[in-house]
Amino acid sequence: MTNDTQAIITILGMALVTYVTRILGFYISDKITRMPPKLEQALKYIPGTIIISIIAPQIVSGGSVTVTASIICTAAALLFRNLVAVMVTGVVYVSILRNLIFI
Repeated sequence: MTNDTQAIITILGMALVTYVTRILGFYISDKITRMPPKLEQALKYIPGTIIISIIAPQIVSGGSVTVTASIICTAAALLFRNLVAVMVTGVVYVSILRNLIFI
């Protein structure tokens, strides 16, 4: 088997697994008629925890610039409560630190 064939088989296999898990998720959730309130409350926190689990390693491994930028962005989020303002604050802060201070 060549590398191209292995790559195609791998991609198709992963696509199949992804598709099957999504279909099973819809199928199983359709069968649930009544969900316990505690489980429903716990499921509401999953998107936030997934985002944190993706972002946290990047912040920790990024050095002092990304750690301080995350602190600044958290403060901006609490202050402004506006996603665009937080994004602009983070981009400006990181640009200043990387381009002007840490040349």
